[in-house]
Amino acid sequence: MTRSPTVVVTRPAGQSAGLVDALQAAGMQPIDLPLLELVALPTPASEARADALRADVIIAVSPSAIGFGRTWWPGTWPPACSLAGVGSGTARAWRAAGAETVIEPLGDGDSEALLAHPALQTVSDKAFLIWRGEGGRDLLGPTLRARGARVTEWLCYRRRAPATLAEQLLEVLQTPPDAWTVTSSEALAYLQAAWPAGCARTGPLFAPHPRIAAAAQAAGWLTVVTASGDAGLMTALRTWFDARP
Repeated sequence: MTRSPTVVVTRPAGQSAGLVDALQAAGMQPIDLPLLELVALPTPASEARADALRADVIIAVSPSAIGFGRTWWPGTWPPACSLAGVGSGTARAWRAAGAETVIEPLGDGDSEALLAHPALQTVSDKAFLIWRGEGGRDLLGPTLRARGARVTEWLCYRRRAPATLAEQLLEVLQTPPDAWTVTSSEALAYLQAAWPAGCARTGPLFAPHPRIAAAAQAAGWLTVVTASGDAGLMTALRTWFDARP
């Protein structure tokens, strides 16, 4: 009887259920290893929250940004203005929160793809509110300002490595997994920092963006670039394991 392939899922705690279910349904064995934990940042001043009600467009960079931003939102939910999300997962999170129409990227689910959307081309003097985590790429705000928009950013949360990551990683490596999934550059950096010295990178690492894959490859991983979202990841994993002897 063929052993079920093991796949490491590295999303923050509480955000991996959908992918875990899909892996199990496909006959794969998920291994939960969160590389990030999210910590809420202080609520904006009441004046800033009141000003947010005048936004023409709210952009969330991740499902987590919607969750944290919702606790800060001063008005009725969901917001009545136009809503946008970086990536299909964020668009789904907006809809799950009650939004009927969401501006989402064409093609690849990244900031560049969202900025290429027709709805974000003519934005002169429009008010944008961006919900995002501390750190990370700072592309949306500067680009929209260059196009003439008025942009306010709410840093909703901070990402950090779990305190027990090194110990959990050693436990996972006792029986090297068949594949790894990493969906953010910051998560990859934390994985690299916790990696035991002298321990080889075994198994392919699946990443949804060439930028993440390139960083992993430079660190010694065999990398596979997937389409964005769980569907793209699952397609790549099935193709990989179906081709395996």
